[in-house]
Amino acid sequence: MLRDEKARPGPSKVAAFRNRGAHDPLGASEIRFLALLGIHLTFLPWALGNVFLLGQIISLGLSCLGFIFAYLSFAHRLQGIDARIQVGRAAFQELRRFPPFWIGLILLLYLLLQAGNPSWMYVRNASWWWLVKTRNLPWLPTSIEAPFLQFNVWRQFIIYADAWILASSLWLGPTSRRSLRIILGVLFANAAGLALLLAIQHAAENIRIPWPLTEWTNLELTASFANKNYAGAYLALLIFPGLALMTWFIEYKKKALRRSTPAGIFALGSLGLALAVFFTLSRGAALTMMAALALFGMWFLGLWRRHRSRHPTNWRLTLAVGAIFGLLLLVLFQDLNYSEIFARMDQLAVQQRNEPSVRLRILARSAAVEMFKENGVRGVGAGGFRFLFIEHAKKYPDIYRNGLLFWEHAHCDWLEIPIELGIVGDLVLAAGGAWWLWIIGSKRMQWSPIVVPLLLGCFQTLIHAAFDFPFQCPAILLTWIALLAVAGKWAEFSFDRDRI
Repeated sequence: MLRDEKARPGPSKVAAFRNRGAHDPLGASEIRFLALLGIHLTFLPWALGNVFLLGQIISLGLSCLGFIFAYLSFAHRLQGIDARIQVGRAAFQELRRFPPFWIGLILLLYLLLQAGNPSWMYVRNASWWWLVKTRNLPWLPTSIEAPFLQFNVWRQFIIYADAWILASSLWLGPTSRRSLRIILGVLFANAAGLALLLAIQHAAENIRIPWPLTEWTNLELTASFANKNYAGAYLALLIFPGLALMTWFIEYKKKALRRSTPAGIFALGSLGLALAVFFTLSRGAALTMMAALALFGMWFLGLWRRHRSRHPTNWRLTLAVGAIFGLLLLVLFQDLNYSEIFARMDQLAVQQRNEPSVRLRILARSAAVEMFKENGVRGVGAGGFRFLFIEHAKKYPDIYRNGLLFWEHAHCDWLEIPIELGIVGDLVLAAGGAWWLWIIGSKRMQWSPIVVPLLLGCFQTLIHAAFDFPFQCPAILLTWIALLAVAGKWAEFSFDRDRI
């Protein structure tokens, strides 16, 4: 036998593994992976946004278990193609081709450097707390040594590690585009359940439904979130998986010559989620959502015109769907009370910069800019913003109030994250963003029915983060990372242009 005939089958077989169509059956191991992933992604928002320690530990455990299931799914598919393939080596090759795997690993190592070189120590007595300077290496990134239960760099490490493992699982586990659509469907259905809970809360005028715990802690919920801005940002983000599936089914119907698809269900569900965003009373989420939906509408119109000549439109179906939308809107506007929504928007429109919450955020931003100028090179350590910000807030009496007003976040993730991570951490995150832009551009996904809506949703959250702090909510951060991973994986799968 010639030596070439014994060559390792890995590369060519793995390439074939990435080139399967939409109708390949799912294996039992992949179904188990999808089930566990669905439980994990569903758990995040229902655990009060996963902002508490117990939920974060459970989420990290689910991510680790999910990675094992993803590996088993990958191994099962590869061995089904050729039993001689070395699965461990092939899995490593697959992750090696995923730059966010290395970027996330570098970021976690960077956080370990921060944790090992603290510049401040949290100290408190029975009444007050303060920071004490400690000896450290001035040329290394730094952090604040604070209580784990309250928050510190190790708590942020758990959240970032969770996101890293989840993204790696999503790159390794799904073996077909059908799996990716199932993931999007689970996320969208979960968001619909949250919107229903929000409707029940408004109808019953009970903001503590459904958690008995809220009766003890005096939490006021918006859906299952303890912060209305978190609820608005999450629901606004999850509109776009619904729009992606709607667009995909419309394309699939044309190419597969199907009479009907669930596209209308996803369209109506997306409309319901958009309405729910307004009822969260999060003005930032509502404004960024409307801008992103306008961009989606323009893109969808271009997609429709692009395919119009090849696939004539069924005007009867279009008229029927339009009538359903119109009837639903009429019922919603007649039977629901929008006075509180209009009052919030009118307050912002009339008072603008003088509106109380806006004015305080502007002052906090000014203090955060000064904090960045002073600490932006080394950073203050992941999770450390809340402890050191008070030293800069002292210059602004309205946001300091003699130390009685404690700011956990800067109301601007574009400032808070660079303040915590420093220049090196910022460059690591920028490398991740550059890779996502490169893969989407290089694969020519500008008309992809899945990729474009998902990227619009993620971009909307980025804009929201310029004047709020959605990425400080682990449920939003992990879901955002998951959607980016799905978009990247969809772009990575190579397939014929005539197949969806």
